Amino acid sequence: MELLHNPNYIYAFAFVVFWMLIYVFARKPILQWLDGEIAKITAELNIAHELRAEAEAVLADCKAKQAKAEREAQVIVNMAKQQAEAMRKEADAELEATLIRQQQLTTERIQIAQEKAINVVRDAAVTMGMELAHRALTENLSQDDAAKLVEQAINEIPTLNVKKY
Repeated sequence: MELLHNPNYIYAFAFVVFWMLIYVFARKPILQWLDGEIAKITAELNIAHELRAEAEAVLADCKAKQAKAEREAQVIVNMAKQQAEAMRKEADAELEATLIRQQQLTTERIQIAQEKAINVVRDAAVTMGMELAHRALTENLSQDDAAKLVEQAINEIPTLNVKKY
């Protein structure tokens, strides 16, 4: 009984009884609350893992799209270079053809001008020759000799080979 009169023993006994009551009556609700908290944290971790996996998938998809866009851009650049080269070659060919045509036209114009000049000179020489012949014939020939020459020239006309220029 002496134990009952000592307050330290009563406090110790009360302490042990208190914790036994808490263990008996509060253990299940506390464990259920802790299990609930653990479940919430586990659910949040699972959601975080899913979000991370989804973010990694989106990142991989974006990287794939970026790589595809870069390849398409490279293809477009290569096509543009090829088209530019083809256009340059076509322009060079057109320029060459135009130069050749211009050279041919110039050559033809020169030939036409030469032919005109030759014809002009020839016509002037014929005209001058006819004038000189007319003068020579009119000054030095008599009427009878002139008539004979005209008759002879008329007879020789069918035998002449006349070239046309």
